[in-house]
Amino acid sequence: MVPSAGLKVKRTRSSPYRQTKVKDGRSWKMLQDSLWQERCVVKESGILNHLTKEELLLQESIYEVATSEQSYLERLTVAVNHFMESPELNSAIASRDQKALFSSMHKMREISKNFLDSMVQNLGSRLFCEGFCDVVHRYATGPFNAYVDYIRNIPCQKQTLIKLRKESPRFVEILNKLQEDPCCNRLPLDSFLSLPFQRISQLKVIMETVLKRAASKSDIQASAEAALTEISEVLEACNREVGKMKQIEELVNIANKIEFECKALPLVSSSRWLIRDGEMTQLTLNENIFVQRKNCTVHLILFNDLLLVASKKGSDRYVVHDHVHRSLIEVTEGAKVEDDLEGYDMSRVFLLAILKNHKGSSYQLLLQASTLEERDSWLKVLKSEEGVYEEWDCPQVRCIEAYNGQQPGELSLQPEDIVSIIQKTSDGLMEGRRLPDGERGWFPAKCVKEISNEHVQRRNLRQRHHVLQAAANILKRRSICQDQHTTTCFNKY
Repeated sequence: MVPSAGLKVKRTRSSPYRQTKVKDGRSWKMLQDSLWQERCVVKESGILNHLTKEELLLQESIYEVATSEQSYLERLTVAVNHFMESPELNSAIASRDQKALFSSMHKMREISKNFLDSMVQNLGSRLFCEGFCDVVHRYATGPFNAYVDYIRNIPCQKQTLIKLRKESPRFVEILNKLQEDPCCNRLPLDSFLSLPFQRISQLKVIMETVLKRAASKSDIQASAEAALTEISEVLEACNREVGKMKQIEELVNIANKIEFECKALPLVSSSRWLIRDGEMTQLTLNENIFVQRKNCTVHLILFNDLLLVASKKGSDRYVVHDHVHRSLIEVTEGAKVEDDLEGYDMSRVFLLAILKNHKGSSYQLLLQASTLEERDSWLKVLKSEEGVYEEWDCPQVRCIEAYNGQQPGELSLQPEDIVSIIQKTSDGLMEGRRLPDGERGWFPAKCVKEISNEHVQRRNLRQRHHVLQAAANILKRRSICQDQHTTTCFNKY
């Protein structure tokens, strides 16, 4: 027997999932055979004697789209019939918790039923099942978008399940009893709730196998490639949602660990994510009465748009003393810091300038990393690349002269169009994203005029800092005045 390709779900006649099969008139008898070559119509045709091993494996891979969907549907049916529609379970939780917990599970099952029906109808009494690729393509361009919606709700689903397990002993008791039923095959509710995300990933793997085994330039290759492209887009959208979920979870975790000594601000946002955090040694140039320099520890928490300056309080708690927009910081490597730093390893030192904090003040922190590698990694994330802008800090321009793009990658503009700039070049070109349609492309800088916004204000502050820094360095070199550099030590614990 030739094994099926991809992720084969082993199913036997005694499987507990068989007890939950939906009896709604659909004719799925032809899918009772786990392998394509075991189908009666295939064995009776004698075609198996004329197929090459590669052709046989191709048919098995395509057939697995249907058999694995049937297995997936059977598990979804357990989730709906045994858990979601359980009178005992529903009596133990509020309706809003029931909705948050099971989300659109009913809809996911209906989509799976229709998808499986379409493949069964496509196959009919035919020997080969190449048409499955077209069915996958059709569903991936429409109904399968429901997978993205389902996965978007997973954070709420997880939080609800955690809350119920923590606060409702009756819910836990009923759930444990339900999970002991043979139809669950010793799997917890969590496993059934994660089925949709597992399924869309599995479909992609199966279609990759089909495409790999399809003959070059054949109709099957073309249809499999089109189906794989659409399935991949759905999975990428799902993965983006998973990424956002992890970002939100990380932000919530950080928010629960900190308290604000300064003006508080909400940390949790779908447009914010953590870049890096860690402890640094803050150096001071002033000596105490014992002719000693007292250094302290500062904890930096860097997000894509924000920097928190904090100190540790206890084993896993932090106090935030200041916060600043990420674009309002400047860093200078230790070798370029013109201060008396005798006794310090300059290769691990850098100067962090806060140009305008939440109070509108400016100051500098002289920091030392534990290793050269750590310092370099901090410099890399703290520095901003000239001419390249992030979404959280990009200039906007207004079109003042129409421009018709002539080449691929160019952006056509009409007067009064507003564009967010992604990057600029030294030869007078800009790349931007037009609002509100989001179309992206290149255009001449002369066709637009910059709009004064927060980005411009922050840029002016950075330029002012550079001018003042250059002037101070000149004065030092000429010995016109003594260095008045001071730093603030945040460590209070």
